[in-house]
Amino acid sequence: MRLKTVQARQGVLWVRAGFRVFFRQPFGYSALFMLFAFSALVLAEWVPLVGPVLAMSLMPIATVAFMLATRETLAGRMPRPKLLVAPLRDRERRNRLLQLGAMYAAATLAMLLLVKALDGGRLEEAINAATDAKAAAEAIGDPMVALGLLMRLAAMALLSLTFWHAPALVCWAGLNPAKAVFASIVACWRGRAAFALYGLTWFALLLVFILLAQLLFALIGRPQLMGQALMPAGLLFSTVLYASVYFSFVDSFESDEPAAP
Repeated sequence: MRLKTVQARQGVLWVRAGFRVFFRQPFGYSALFMLFAFSALVLAEWVPLVGPVLAMSLMPIATVAFMLATRETLAGRMPRPKLLVAPLRDRERRNRLLQLGAMYAAATLAMLLLVKALDGGRLEEAINAATDAKAAAEAIGDPMVALGLLMRLAAMALLSLTFWHAPALVCWAGLNPAKAVFASIVACWRGRAAFALYGLTWFALLLVFILLAQLLFALIGRPQLMGQALMPAGLLFSTVLYASVYFSFVDSFESDEPAAP
């Protein structure tokens, strides 16, 4: 696969394309996401010690599954939950994806430990004390809490971009995990303007949704419903984000895959 030139405006188009394919097959995408979320939750909660690590290692498999779902949708077919196990049917591909998942989990754990060391664990303490009004008020005024949150968001964004194209490159270009991660870094760096606009578009959408929801619930006199609205909205935006990954890939690499509309 050869790298393609990515224009900055394509970052916005990826988000729009993600919403378009999702609303073509909302039930198929939702079922796939719920199966992935349930699988990750079961691993994290029921498997002692290594459960959370195993849950994180599913991320590359989920990425490929959603890219396959987008291909199915573009071909006029309904994506089905069985796509979550489709990347695992070939032994060589399965081994590469599991290795990539282990790399992702290890990198995530290292990043979390590093950020925790830098902020002294203040953010985690603030989250644990959220039920105590006095402790929560003190945490809001603690600059280390805000710094810890910003560092985690920045680290997660950097980690996501590092592995962004790697699952697809492992499956469709036959690269080993290390080469796939390197190629993903190069592709994201070359398309950094598009990815920056992609992230800003998602941030703007979330901000607009929160402001409109707060206004709506304030007008009807039910501000307490805001928390209940955030959960389905978060699931929707997460699913659409996964659905949009396919478009960033086909815009970044020349391959035999069908081009994004």
